[in-house]
Amino acid sequence: MSLSRKPTEMGTESPSQGHGRDLNLEEIIVMANRLGIEFVEKRKEAERLELLRTSVRARIMNRIEANSQEKLSENKLRRLAEADDEYLDLLERIADSRGESEKLRVRYDSYRNLFDARRTLISYRKTELRSL
Repeated sequence: MSLSRKPTEMGTESPSQGHGRDLNLEEIIVMANRLGIEFVEKRKEAERLELLRTSVRARIMNRIEANSQEKLSENKLRRLAEADDEYLDLLERIADSRGESEKLRVRYDSYRNLFDARRTLISYRKTELRSL
C-alpha cells in the first residue's frame, strides 16, 4: 500500500485481512491516525444525535398536541411521539452512527496493535542480529 492513495481508499481493509503485512511503521501510524480521527468524528456525530433526541421528541409531541382535537396526557403524547416516523428515523441514525463509530474504533485498535507487534518484531530481529 502506498501513501499516495486517496484517503477514502486507505483503510478500507483491516490489518487482519492480510493487507497490513505490506505496511511499514510510518504507514501504520498514518493509518491509525486517520482512523482515530474518523472514529472521533463519527463518535461526535453519534453523541450530537443523542443530544438532539429529547428535542426532536418534544417537537413531535408539540406537533401532535397542536393537531389533536382532544386533550392528550403527557404519557400518550410521549408514546405517539416515540412511534412517529421522524423519531424512528432519528433512532436509526443514532444506531447507525454508533455502529460506524465502533467499527472505526476496532479498526483503529487493530492498526495500533499491528504497530506494536511490528515494532516488537523489529526489536527482536535487531537483538537476534546482534547476537550472531
